[in-house]
Parts: sequence; C-alpha cells; structure tokens
Amino acid sequence: MTTTYGIISDLHRIDYRAVIPAIQALEQEGVDALVLNGDLVGEQSGFHTHEYLAAVLDIAGKSGFSTYILPGSHEEVQEFEPVVRQLCSQHGNIINTFQHPKIEHDDHHLVFLQGSDWRAGNAVKKGYALQDEHESGFYKNEEGDELRVVNMNDLRRQVTHPERTIVFSHVPPQFNFDGAVDVAEFGEVIKPFKVNDEILEAGSVLPGQAAYSLVQQGAPIALKKQNRGNGALRRLFAEMGIEKSINGHFHESAGRAHDQNGKVVEDGLFVNSLFYNASCLDRGMVGMVSVDDTKVAYEKIDLRKYS
Repeated sequence: MTTTYGIISDLHRIDYRAVIPAIQALEQEGVDALVLNGDLVGEQSGFHTHEYLAAVLDIAGKSGFSTYILPGSHEEVQEFEPVVRQLCSQHGNIINTFQHPKIEHDDHHLVFLQGSDWRAGNAVKKGYALQDEHESGFYKNEEGDELRVVNMNDLRRQVTHPERTIVFSHVPPQFNFDGAVDVAEFGEVIKPFKVNDEILEAGSVLPGQAAYSLVQQGAPIALKKQNRGNGALRRLFAEMGIEKSINGHFHESAGRAHDQNGKVVEDGLFVNSLFYNASCLDRGMVGMVSVDDTKVAYEKIDLRKYS
C-alpha cells in the first residue's frame, strides 16, 4: 500500500496563514501525513518567533494529519522546545521528532535528523547544531544559553534497513554537480563591515537574497554559487547505503530531485534512490513523497496553481 507524505519547510518572511492553503493543496493531492522540515519560524513584523511557530503548529494540529516536526537553521532552543511541547499537548497528531526520531512502518522507515550545520541569527549560539563531532545533547555557552547538538552518527543505530529508510533532514548531503539539491547562491564577506549595528566579519556567509541587497548598497561581498550541502553527511549516507533523503534549506534548489549518481528523477517515477529538495514555502512551493515498499516517488506542488 502506498503512503504519501506532504512536506512543508522554509517559511521565513511569509504570512503564517499561507500554511492553510498549503495543507489544503496537499490534502487535495491525497497525502496521508505531513512533515514540517525546518525553518518554521517567521520573520514577520509584529510577531515574535515563538508566536509565529505556535500559529503554524496550531494550523497543522487542526488539520488532523499526523504531523512530524523538526527544526532547521533558524529555530532557537528556548523558543522551539516549549512551543512544541505545548502544541503536542494540545494536538495529539503533532509528533515531536526528538521524542520519536524513527518511525517504523511495515514497508518503510522514517528517520528524522534535526538541525543544521549553518544557522542564522541567535540560532548560531542557541539553535540546533547538526554535526559529527560532539555527542547529541544540550550544551551551554558562556552566556548560559543552550545549544542542542544533533550528531548525524546517531543514524548508525537508528537505521537498521537502509533500503527501506527515508531520512528527513533540513540540510541535504553535499554533491558535486550543478543542478543538485544543495546548490546555493550566496554572498561571502570580503572584508568586515557594519550593517544594522552588527559587524559582519570577513568570510561570513549570507543567503542569496540578503547578499544581493547588500551588494547593491555597495557592501564588500562576493556573490557565489556552489554546492553547500554537508560533506560528512554525504559520506555517512554512502557508507551506510542510505539513498533516500528529503531536504529543504537551499531555496534556489527547491523542487530539484536526482538519484545518488546525479541522474535527474522525473515527477511520479518510483525509484530506489531519491534526493529531493521538497519545499520552500516562501517561494510558493511544497512537495510530496510517496512510498511503495522500497521505492519512492515525488511530486512538486506549485501553490500558485491552487489559488
């Protein structure tokens, strides 16, 4: 029996109410469950991030769909954790993936890898760090703030049948070709400069849209385009035989899909190997992944077609 998951991620500056038509479109397409795959906090004027996150999760809770929640590169521990606890208590269909990092179905397994190797704003010191150095857990910095580390090597004990496993991670593994799910357009600071009372040091990396805007204002930033996925994660996947990964994070690559060798995978085609950048809601895109035994297929959902 085929099971279909709807994926929503990367909300950022949009009105949180855009989640409603996104879920409606996925429901119309026949999804069985939802995965909110990171960067679920907004940057809207007049909203605190915890209020925005609570509103998003409340919408998902009221949808009735089983909804798996994981943080990405913008969530902060002191805001994300209590909001998720509260909304999980209000809605039994919302599932905290820290408490349930693996879900086993008869013909497939879901494994959730939370956090990001690159984080923004306060999340740099107070977010969710995806890495392969320190053990998973909470770590306090000098200011007393908590960083939650997610060690990707936890997959070694979580993944028991790689051919049946689908890994959901905000960050994709790194590839080495143009058109991959991890291709990013970004800016690298050439020399230090000040913006909004903050000093950006040389070597700092800014997302594409922010970098372009600052370059137009004369900022010393070099615009670049390259594969920015996680190399350690790619090596771990190859070692373990993991060939199905659903990601977000790099907005300009949303909707791309290919196999482990870089061959483009067509919409609706069931395959054994799939790397899919499924969603960027602030660009009007969400996605679907259908599972049938050891094979998976995807479908891009352009929400402009449902308006």
